[in-house]
Amino acid sequence: MFSHGANWQAGRTVYQQGAPIDGHLRSMRHRFDEGVLLLGGPFEDGGGIAVIEAPDEEAAAALLDRDPAVMAGVLSYRLHRLHAYFDAFASVRTEVSVAALAAQRKAG
Repeated sequence: MFSHGANWQAGRTVYQQGAPIDGHLRSMRHRFDEGVLLLGGPFEDGGGIAVIEAPDEEAAAALLDRDPAVMAGVLSYRLHRLHAYFDAFASVRTEVSVAALAAQRKAG
């Protein structure tokens, strides 16, 4: 999840943040072309999302730390690990109970 960073220009939209956001868009295109970025874009009410495929949290953070808008302090991010029980793109639909899902999570 992306949010405004310390250097966000208050009173301006994401489209008015200049070169760091231009670089962010180029970086996201590159990540999409690599197959790392699965879904991304800004929220209507501020901030945005980037759903990325990464082997672990450290790799995800390293990737986002290199983003031009993050490096410029225009954007900041917070990582959230997603356990996809429903995914139309990958044809995933969980069929097990909540208890079974909990047991799977506990097992690692």
